Parts: sequence; C-alpha cells; structure tokens
Amino acid sequence: MKKILILYFSGAGATLKTAQLMHSYINTSENYAADIHSMEKDFKDNINSYDALIIGTPCYHCSPCNALVSFFSKLPKLTNKIPAMIFNSYSLFSCNTNRITAKIIKEKNINTVYDTAYRSPASDGTLIVPFIKRFFEFEKKYYAKIYQDCKNFLTIIDKEYKEYIPHFKLSAVINSPNKLIGSLLTLNIYTYENKCVKCDKCINDCPHHALYKNKENYPAFIKARCENCYRCIHHCPKNALSLSRNKTPVKTLREVYQII
Repeated sequence: MKKILILYFSGAGATLKTAQLMHSYINTSENYAADIHSMEKDFKDNINSYDALIIGTPCYHCSPCNALVSFFSKLPKLTNKIPAMIFNSYSLFSCNTNRITAKIIKEKNINTVYDTAYRSPASDGTLIVPFIKRFFEFEKKYYAKIYQDCKNFLTIIDKEYKEYIPHFKLSAVINSPNKLIGSLLTLNIYTYENKCVKCDKCINDCPHHALYKNKENYPAFIKARCENCYRCIHHCPKNALSLSRNKTPVKTLREVYQII
C-alpha cells in the first residue's frame, strides 16, 4: 500500500476543509493510505518514507502563505525524489501561487506532477464587503472537482510520471497592482472589550503570533506580524474582533465552517 502525506496550512479554514476531503477520499482507496499534517507544526517523522505528497496553501496576494515558505526552508533536502500534487485556495485570483510553490518544493527534491486550485470563501472579502455572497461560497462542483483531482493524481503516480513547473500566468501582470497594495497594506484588528470574554482563543490560535494580552488581559494586535489570514476574527466565539473601529462583523466564516 502506498502512503501519501497531505501537508497544508489554513488560515480561516478553506484549505483545511479541502485537505480533509482529500484525506477522506484517499483513505477510501484500497491501494493508498493518507496522513494529514499542518505546516504550522514541525513534522517529526521521515517524509522520505512517503510515496507521494499533497501540498495545500491559501493564496495570499497571489503567493503561497508564509507558513509554507517557513516549513520548506527548514526541511532538509530529501534523499529520494517524491512526486507531489499542489493546490491553493483563492477567492479572486491565484495567478502564480502554484508556480511559486512548485519552485520552492523542487529545491527539496519534491517534484510537482499535478496542480490545481479551488475558489473558496475569502477571509478578507467576507469582512470588508460582507454583502457579496460569492465571498462566502466555494466554487460550483467543488466536491466533484476534489474527487476528480485526487483520482487524477493517484492515476499519475501509479505509472511513470512527468514533473513540471506550472506555466507563468499573464493574469499575474494584470493583478500586480492589487498584489502590491495587498502585500503592503495590513489593516488594524480591533478588540471590542464589551464582547470579549478573555478566552485567549485568538492569541493561542494565531499562526503568526500577532496577538498578545495587554495589561487588562484583552487581546492586543501586533500589526507587523499579521499575514491577513484573519483566523482570529473568523474563529472568535463572541465576534469580539473586527477590522472596523465602529462595528463587529455581520457574519464570519465561523458560521460557514460550523466552527465550535
């Protein structure tokens, strides 16, 4: 039986949902077994023991997340070449996210043989323009696409496969002003003390350590560390965090993903 490792990072939850669905599908196969692991944490086992990898990242300003970059910068070069499927979760454009990811992992002897992307709820758009319904939804035929992508990937690694780097997408040129503004602009996150119950969930769950306790034990924000995943806002059980100084979010992805 071949072993597949699914490595992912997820901010508000879209990439996690996709990774979990892939994990479930692969484990229904007679010839494959899958493990799943978040790139927020070091991987203690030997990646060389796996026959293939699936690597997933949210698309932040048309690039893979910092957690992916950090994870693979620390990973020693593998002794064996391992085939990989890479995917990203995006809300408007993913542009060259997969291309960048493929180049990063190739340095570690991990070779892309299949890549894909899924339009997913927007962690920023749902907070900034909550009246746009599309930002709360996955693309049509999302589940069927995951099933087909996994099936295609398993078929590829069952035979002699060809590695590649995804082609440069011209949409990246058109989207470059938006990418530049997004990468330079970090919005403030405000705490509504009348709603906050000081549970510390936002502080403990922040993958970038961008929140800490102030003197009154309320969460305070370190702007320089934030990557705009907004997990803190979307996962807050009391809707006590917001990008707005005047009001808390009308709706968050906590409801979409049914986070407890």
